[in-house]
Amino acid sequence: MVRPLSPLIFLLLFLACNRAPAPVRTAAARELPADFLRGMTFAHEGYRGHNGYGGDLVGPSIDSLKKLNVNAIAIVPYTFMRDPHRIDSLPVPGHYGAENDSAVRFSIRQAHDRGFSIMLKPQIWIRGAWPGEVDFTTDADWDRFFDAYGAWMHHYAVMAEAEGIEALCIGTELVQTTRKHPARWRQLIAELRQVYGGRLTYAANWGEEFEGLSFWEDLDAMGLNSYYPLSTAEAPTDADLLAGARRWMQLADSISRVHERPLWLTEVGYRSVDRAWQNPHAEAADRGESLETQARCYVALSTAARESDRLQAMFVWKWPSYLGHRESRDERQTGFVPGGKPAADILTRLYAYPSTAVTPGS
Repeated sequence: MVRPLSPLIFLLLFLACNRAPAPVRTAAARELPADFLRGMTFAHEGYRGHNGYGGDLVGPSIDSLKKLNVNAIAIVPYTFMRDPHRIDSLPVPGHYGAENDSAVRFSIRQAHDRGFSIMLKPQIWIRGAWPGEVDFTTDADWDRFFDAYGAWMHHYAVMAEAEGIEALCIGTELVQTTRKHPARWRQLIAELRQVYGGRLTYAANWGEEFEGLSFWEDLDAMGLNSYYPLSTAEAPTDADLLAGARRWMQLADSISRVHERPLWLTEVGYRSVDRAWQNPHAEAADRGESLETQARCYVALSTAARESDRLQAMFVWKWPSYLGHRESRDERQTGFVPGGKPAADILTRLYAYPSTAVTPGS
């Protein structure tokens, strides 16, 4: 998901990346094991019914992921909030063309029939905001939120159990809720385990939330939505980008060891735009198209992933529910989708079994 970068975090990252570099520990690159979840986020990009989760174009799009050696997909049904500070309910979409239950189940079954593992990853969409802004000032509002959220997530836990889904992500980037009410999350996790027997994870926002979450031990895997900058420089070298990828991967590895839980990248990706390494989460805005920049970022990510001894799953952001989806109205390729770009070749080599080392320019 796209979210704003807070001035404080940007300042800290700027200072960290522009001071005299500390020696970066390197590790022997490993082969990604056979049971590694070589994942892709499968996005509902069509709202005309035939091109969304419930359409007949889903099958060909999922089939195309086999060419990238993908073996797992994240399916992401959204609910909606008009205001991050007001809560009435969190509805399950029911109208035609939306991520309604029939459409979601259709995509689940299409993926399972093709041998893919699935992480069901329900998320909240807020117009003009992001889930990290969900926050309330009164106990009554917090009670309403957690009542609504619990009912909504329970709905998908029941679906996940009925469909034999391998993993359920119980939340995404709800920074204020996890920071202020960890006990409520522990209670929710316990309740969800009563109806769902698969693996549970939470997709924490990069930075403060991931690094300080207090209930990792209640989950089966630590989920990180990683949009850490690789560099703040205008023209970094490939070595600079790799050092940046290693820096955040090694930080995530160390936190994973402390909590004795495997590390999953529940979201990671880079736009094909100029300077994508500076703020990977951000909109393209006025940055020009650059397939080379995206590829360079993927090379750094690929090497860091192979060096991690904690990483067990990676879900790249993202892949459309129908082939031929346009990334932008002006026909530029400035989105996250790696398909049809050099980044796809790099990802294919990383996800191969045995995986193949990728170097800049290879």
